[in-house]
Amino acid sequence: MNIGLLVTELEDSEVKKICIGACKAARDKDVTLVIMPGKYLVGDNSDIEDKQYVLQQSAVFDYANSSDFDSLIIDAERIGSKTTILKKEAFLKKFESIPVLTLTEQEGFVNVNPVQSDDFKFEQLGYEAICDAVFYVKNQVIPPAESPKDFSCVDVPDQDVVRIISQLGNHLLHRKYDSEKAYEELTKMAISNGISNCGVYTYSKKIRNTLKYPWERPAEIGMKSVVINGREMAFGNEGMTVDTGKIISNFTKDVSKILIMGTLFVGDYQLGLLISEFKPGYLIDYFFDSITSLATGISRLSYLEKSLDKTIEELYEVQEELARDDSVLDHIGDQDYLTGGLNRRGFFAKAYDLLKEKFEPGTNAVVAYIHMESLKRINDMYGHEEGDRAVKRIASILEEVFSGCIYGRIRGDEFAVLVITDDEGKAETLREEMSTQNAKLLAESNRYINHLQYSICEFGHDENLSLREMLKETDENLQKIKGNL
Repeated sequence: MNIGLLVTELEDSEVKKICIGACKAARDKDVTLVIMPGKYLVGDNSDIEDKQYVLQQSAVFDYANSSDFDSLIIDAERIGSKTTILKKEAFLKKFESIPVLTLTEQEGFVNVNPVQSDDFKFEQLGYEAICDAVFYVKNQVIPPAESPKDFSCVDVPDQDVVRIISQLGNHLLHRKYDSEKAYEELTKMAISNGISNCGVYTYSKKIRNTLKYPWERPAEIGMKSVVINGREMAFGNEGMTVDTGKIISNFTKDVSKILIMGTLFVGDYQLGLLISEFKPGYLIDYFFDSITSLATGISRLSYLEKSLDKTIEELYEVQEELARDDSVLDHIGDQDYLTGGLNRRGFFAKAYDLLKEKFEPGTNAVVAYIHMESLKRINDMYGHEEGDRAVKRIASILEEVFSGCIYGRIRGDEFAVLVITDDEGKAETLREEMSTQNAKLLAESNRYINHLQYSICEFGHDENLSLREMLKETDENLQKIKGNL
């Protein structure tokens, strides 16, 4: 049986005691316990300092709403202490598909047996919660209260915790290993410090999470490096994707465990998850936050390295184009030397001006990404001159489809388009026209296939929405389209 315990923060002395009691009960009852410290719910008008940081922490609660759990125990009073009653109730209702018990009385929800004794009050509450959850799953009723227990916790000296954090940080962030396998290094060091179960998971791309644009838990997440029962499994740079609703099941197929789960995030963006076997040292203030911060650091480094590799590859492409063209000045200006239209510099300059002048309430920005997926093959098989002719043909099509729009060749085989309009059906009209032209293009040549893949997205006015964000979302949508073909 898997039970989730949703709490605020391990720095709260009462929460620590609840976790101590819950861990003892989980061992006594031989069930898996997953501790999920997610800070607090944030309201739109909340006065919580650093709201965004708290919001990123609470994203871990979304992982409780999955088939991995047989029951959830929620410290609703503390989690919802900084927001409205309605928002707290809405939060609890998110878990309607799973038996939920609250630690304190909440109208309309089942709560665990209250603790009558003042001795080890919060430890007893944690213990009682697990016992009640196990009984409730089996019988759909709350059992009689358990008799009081004696509790103890193995204290871990602060210097031992500082040593672990220092060792991890020094090794990982200074790259003191032969390869770039940072995730594997993290799990190896976990094993050396007595952690037999842990895992680092990251999303294929960072996911924005703000009050205005709340995130949704993706269907899949990538496993980077995982240790189960002391056995390490690494999956390389590409990783291996798993269902986000069944992560805990990977750890609990054979034996019950006590785990802790936290989010990896940077600024407004979710990056992934860290899951670890729960040890007494995690109850020392900010220890778990420090571990997740280190995992975030290496995840961020890995992401930046990939971005750097992509940028270097693009620079090589530009160098190749410059080498093939005698006019360097052509690239310094706004005009694309091959098509006669806008180049990357020209497109962005005119697009920014258009947004500044025309993008206002009541208008929509339509952004398109067009990729000549066959250009490399044409160049390889028939030479660059034929490739140039194919590019010019595409430019003529775009001139026809996107007449009156700003468009340009931003890379060798990629075009971008921007138009500001008050016509709500503009994007769909452009999609239909592109589909028609693409079909004609496929029928034109018997020697090779000159085919386009494209994404056309529409954005309502938002003064905080930048051109790069719109282009990024449109490009990501194009990648999804490619992945589904």
